[in-house]
Amino acid sequence: MKKIVRQQNYLKELINSQENRPISKQTLVCLLRGVLEPLLDNPEVGVVLHRIINKEGLTGLIKRLEFSDIESYDFSDESENLREKVWADTEFLCVLTHRFVSIILWDSKTENKNSVRYYSIYNSKLQEEALDIINRNTIIDVKGFQEKFHPDRRDNILLNSSIRKILENLDEASYDAVLGFAEKQTNIQQTDNLKYDNETRFIAHEIRNQLSICDLYSEIIRKSFEKNNINKDNILKNLDCIKRAISMANNSLLSLKTINYLNLKPQKLNDLIKNVENLTKVYFECKNIEYIVDNECDCEILADSDKISAILINLIKNAVEAFSQEDVLKNGKFIKLKTEKNSEFGIIRISNNAGKIIEPEKIFEVGYTTKTTGSGFGLAICKKSIEEQFGKIELTHSDNDYTEFVIKIGLV
Repeated sequence: MKKIVRQQNYLKELINSQENRPISKQTLVCLLRGVLEPLLDNPEVGVVLHRIINKEGLTGLIKRLEFSDIESYDFSDESENLREKVWADTEFLCVLTHRFVSIILWDSKTENKNSVRYYSIYNSKLQEEALDIINRNTIIDVKGFQEKFHPDRRDNILLNSSIRKILENLDEASYDAVLGFAEKQTNIQQTDNLKYDNETRFIAHEIRNQLSICDLYSEIIRKSFEKNNINKDNILKNLDCIKRAISMANNSLLSLKTINYLNLKPQKLNDLIKNVENLTKVYFECKNIEYIVDNECDCEILADSDKISAILINLIKNAVEAFSQEDVLKNGKFIKLKTEKNSEFGIIRISNNAGKIIEPEKIFEVGYTTKTTGSGFGLAICKKSIEEQFGKIELTHSDNDYTEFVIKIGLV
């Protein structure tokens, strides 16, 4: 009689080997969406291998995958693709294309029912280990996919560790923010609910701006690797911008913990503008818009550095988006950032020639927007934030020649 030896759950052993700290299930959902959605939005030749038991928050994404033309295989216990049902609570998502390979394994068997332990690898030769384990327990030829899709055989240690660190930092900040917000909600009156609802929407708007910077700089890094056009200094500068944007997003989340979250300190206006310039340059990629920065004012202002930076990022991003597709192909288009001072204030001027603002008297109202996908929060946030820092923002000019906003903030 032939002796049958059941396989071990080697996927779980792989998860344990990476020794990542647990993350929340909600953060895992965000990670999985971040890996799979780019392929669904821009389909290309590739294959998706997945075993997803808990589909909460992912049902729509999985349906999109099923109805797409992307080759995919389900490895749930109910499928016919497994040799043995040995993986229990272990789940995975593997996305393989000619340009990118992403492998995420996770196990929800933790002490905390709301968290998971996970393993993640991106464009690394270590991808073979997880795929070999899957291959041994399936009738699908995973080995063939391994040979077909191998965008980079080198071990990308920096990319792997950076993504895991970003994930854990955002998870920690989100957890703190939820606790803080719950505390605050127990102490406010019912009549104040609308005010705090708007505040959380404002913060969500700010976080989306910071994460858009991360997304764009990450895309630049990816394209540099694809073209083998790897400039170490540029990559490090891009990573610094991502780190700074994540820090600002974290601070926005943590500000939910308390009403008095301003961090007013003396700030060198030159240094602040340099940081904003580095962060916002990414919005001008592949656009024929001249970015002019006149930053000769040597003075100190009393401000919250993150909040002033967020205001300027908001205004510059709005200005870039104000140009039409036809505009960005023309010459002579510009956005200008200029600093100066008088006896009382540090002054920042942001101007552009994207066209006249319609109904300028409404632009600082909550909910007013001229964008088809806009929330109407951006300029309302800017006005509220600058006034909290005892400053002022005005639309000083807008016609077909140019539009200009002026920010005034007190000198130290």
